[in-house]
Amino acid sequence: MSNNAFTISNVSIRPGEKGTLAMPLPEKYSCSPEYMTIKIVNGVAEGPTVLIFSVLEGHELNGLEIINRLVDDIDPQDFAGTLIAIPVANVYAFSHYPQQSPSGASFAQSFPGNGEGRYHERVAHMFTEEFIKKADLCIELVTGSLHHSILPQVYCNFDNKKAKSLAKVFATPVITNVSIQDNSIRDTTESLNIPMLVYEAGEALRFDESAIVAGLQGAKNVLAEMGSLTVNTEENSVEPMFSQDEEWITAPTSGILYSSATLGQVIHKGEVLGKISDPFAPDRVLTVTSTQTGVLVGINNAPLVHEGLSIFKIVSFLDNDKAESVITDWEESQPPVEDSQ
Repeated sequence: MSNNAFTISNVSIRPGEKGTLAMPLPEKYSCSPEYMTIKIVNGVAEGPTVLIFSVLEGHELNGLEIINRLVDDIDPQDFAGTLIAIPVANVYAFSHYPQQSPSGASFAQSFPGNGEGRYHERVAHMFTEEFIKKADLCIELVTGSLHHSILPQVYCNFDNKKAKSLAKVFATPVITNVSIQDNSIRDTTESLNIPMLVYEAGEALRFDESAIVAGLQGAKNVLAEMGSLTVNTEENSVEPMFSQDEEWITAPTSGILYSSATLGQVIHKGEVLGKISDPFAPDRVLTVTSTQTGVLVGINNAPLVHEGLSIFKIVSFLDNDKAESVITDWEESQPPVEDSQ
């Protein structure tokens, strides 16, 4: 069955067309407009509406690149349904990082928003009404925080069978149950009964080509499973592992961190992960050990750390050795990555 024109922000994209829109954002001052870039792929055939977005906190550059490549790769003549792609969801934070909004409040914790509220609440309200409520599936692309590298993984609500099934199709080595925070996008999608996936990989403010390639292929896998893509996608030969628990280990003191563990490595409780030395008294060294058995999926790359800062992220599985094998097989199955710099 043929598709219909897709209308957003009073602009219609006809079936078989791509379009890039500049959606006006609420003004902070008079005569100082800002715009959110919206990329639409409206397929010739009828199908689901999928919303994919990134840069909710201003620093998730891998997600921006994944979305731009995804839209470039899709031919609307070979697409069913509609793709709403938003490379930068938080325009203010992107241009004013690390500030999230004019008031400093968290945009990510402002959903579903308020059309009469403060700036970030008005943007969240617009985002909810114009994009989220029109979607059959939402995909958010995030990275680790500043200096924190994350092994590619997908978060979803394990109680949502549709989301859990699509998370497996995304084909990252690790799938983690998401915790729902009040006033978050995940909270909003849950209340609207819209399945949502969150892909996390790499580090804030840095392009990671392997994370970008994995995320791009994962998004295509999900679109194919939804019936939107008619092109062939790569067969997934690795069965993802569902994590049981996750924990960030924090720095017990301030100093220079020397890590001895690597992403994807099985860690046993009590195992040494690294050492922290006093930069002004190198003989004063404190050993950092794991508080649980699991697989290392996050690591702080900054040499200088402060007491209480998260430095190692460990997730546990029913079979941690199998999880390490799955991660190794997944890494070996990834295509070679060329340096894009």
